[in-house]
Amino acid sequence: MSTGTPYTSALPCTPDQWPLLYLCTAAVLAGFGLLVNLGVLYLSIFATDDCGSTTPTPFRCTTAGRLTMYALPWTGLIVAAVAAVGLGLDAFGRGDSPWRFLLVGAGAHLASIGAVVTVVMWGRRKQRTTTERA
Repeated sequence: MSTGTPYTSALPCTPDQWPLLYLCTAAVLAGFGLLVNLGVLYLSIFATDDCGSTTPTPFRCTTAGRLTMYALPWTGLIVAAVAAVGLGLDAFGRGDSPWRFLLVGAGAHLASIGAVVTVVMWGRRKQRTTTERA
């Protein structure tokens, strides 16, 4: 039985509720990013297991490398949350859709995790080739 009205959501939102809904979504995604960061921290601790066993010290075994591995995901999550919320609310204030800025935040967080993977893998290739020759 059609009433002739277009589809409406079961939970209609007024324009005043959209910023709150956006902020709640950003908070849930930031919580998920927190869990991802805890996993990256766990794995990055074990990335230094071979430190001290090679003559040329890889970057991940230096103090700067360890600080980079431990701090970069958290910095990326903070930048992602600030970018998503700030740019999203700015777009909402201009009358645009803020939802695409959640992807900007996710991209910033993924970039920081990619940088951590680069730090962890940097020097492993050289280490394998030198141990295979010996």
